[in-house]
Amino acid sequence: MAAANGNLGAAADRHLHDRLPGHLLPAYVRNPRPLALRCGVQHYGWGDKTFIANLLGAPSPAERPQAELWIGAHPDLPASACLAPSHGVPLDWVIAAAPDAVLGAGTAAAFGGELPFLFKVLAAAMPLSIQAHPNRAEAERGFAQEERLGIPADDPTRNYRDRNHKPELLVALTDFHALRGFRPLEEIAIELARYPVLAGLGAQLDGSAAGLRRLYADFMRLPQADVDALLGPVLVQSRRRANDDSDPGRERCRRLLHADGLFSAGGHHDRGLLSFLLLNLLHLRPGEAIYLPAGELHSYLEGAGLELMANSNNVLRGGLTRKHIDVDALLEVLHVDPHDPEIIRPRSEAGHPDVLAYDTPAAEFALRRLRLPASARHEIAPDSVLLGLVVEGAVEISGAGTVLALAKGGCFLLPAGCAACIQAGSDADLALATVPDAAGPALVNGASRPGKHSA
Repeated sequence: MAAANGNLGAAADRHLHDRLPGHLLPAYVRNPRPLALRCGVQHYGWGDKTFIANLLGAPSPAERPQAELWIGAHPDLPASACLAPSHGVPLDWVIAAAPDAVLGAGTAAAFGGELPFLFKVLAAAMPLSIQAHPNRAEAERGFAQEERLGIPADDPTRNYRDRNHKPELLVALTDFHALRGFRPLEEIAIELARYPVLAGLGAQLDGSAAGLRRLYADFMRLPQADVDALLGPVLVQSRRRANDDSDPGRERCRRLLHADGLFSAGGHHDRGLLSFLLLNLLHLRPGEAIYLPAGELHSYLEGAGLELMANSNNVLRGGLTRKHIDVDALLEVLHVDPHDPEIIRPRSEAGHPDVLAYDTPAAEFALRRLRLPASARHEIAPDSVLLGLVVEGAVEISGAGTVLALAKGGCFLLPAGCAACIQAGSDADLALATVPDAAGPALVNGASRPGKHSA
């Protein structure tokens, strides 16, 4: 099967709008059908040079880090919808032209005519910043304030890029390492007690979440000289612990030291290093997932995964970065709830063992994995818009008089109510993003079965 995937996003197509045949959008509005998507890559410095390139069938290693493949309609990097072989249209334009037809009337009404989620492939070769995301009210307030102050949208000191919140789901595609949420209080107390220089901080803990918040806030607001004075001895002791195979915290110490080598500069230590002692250190195996609500402090350290979130790009940082850090803004949204984190494992849909579901409380998104053996078919009729990614294998998607041939890395859109058949040309693994109300029986309509050409 020929591949319909690519590495170009809609940004490259916007200048073609004046040359776009005038009938294409109206024709699509009259007859919504499956669409191949060309999706853009964000080249953040922490990105990996091989995973996304290999997914897309592009030269590997890539010349630049490839951090995130964006599959969605966020204005920062919308996908390009292939309305005709030589004509791509930014996906946000297609949705704006026909929100009910593309999204589904219910989804369009619930989310103001906009795609409510952003789907990504994330590939990290080094740690992302320590960060948290605002809830909806905080995002609306912060965005409005920065608009009033006249801070340009592309200003690197801007905290709020949009008005939306950003709960997110991360599903590991490789072994994936992360810091996620504050550890149980007793674990933090034991950890801090290992470092005599941190005794003053440990005294603030006082066995309560409020004490932990004070501890974190006070440390984050310390002058840099005081941060250096505290972290210097911590790093010395961590080097000893990292080389002690009998120390259960040696992996945490190794990652702390690695981050210090990456982010500390000019004789100063990055204040985000303290988070390695305070946050849960997770190792996700492929297929395992974590869900991050608003205010949850976290950092993805290494690995590749599927990331599905509300359609937002708001990030408030607390270290491990050269980018803008606004401690006060981070503390305003920070949620301190020390506990052991939940690892989400997928469940099989009732009656559909080839469909794996990841359950979250998010109102904007739901994720399913569809796994088909070669020549198997699966009928699908989503009630709401669906965006898909071919993680492995090759498929043909047929519906509304259209046939899409997609190889590994291929991305596609199914508009609401568009009945389609997915047939695997080889063993295939698809990731399907939609909204929760559409993630039930309509999404998995009909059991997978051998195709007419199967043995």
